[in-house]
Amino acid sequence: MSTADLALLQRWVHSRDAEAFAEIVARYSGMVYATCRRILRNPEDAEDVTQECFLRLARGQTDVHSSLAGWLHYLATHRSLDLVRSQSSRKKREATHAATQTDGGDIG
Repeated sequence: MSTADLALLQRWVHSRDAEAFAEIVARYSGMVYATCRRILRNPEDAEDVTQECFLRLARGQTDVHSSLAGWLHYLATHRSLDLVRSQSSRKKREATHAATQTDGGDIG
């Protein structure tokens, strides 16, 4: 991890220095959003996952050992893929439910 990133992260973790966190967001939000957007293709979903990544960092849900940028990229990729899987699963459940309703599954 660069010494600048390490210093910012330490200022945030130890002192809750809002300026340090804002600098981290300013440095990496574009990269995180671009990663999410490539996977999700939906700008609103990409923005939500981007915010989730920085929220995890803010809450200290981090295991950053070597590279803050690498950790954020990894998190953005995996959270985006989780959302894709979740949306796919939901669509399948909705389609199954709709087919059940169409086939007379609704007795009333």
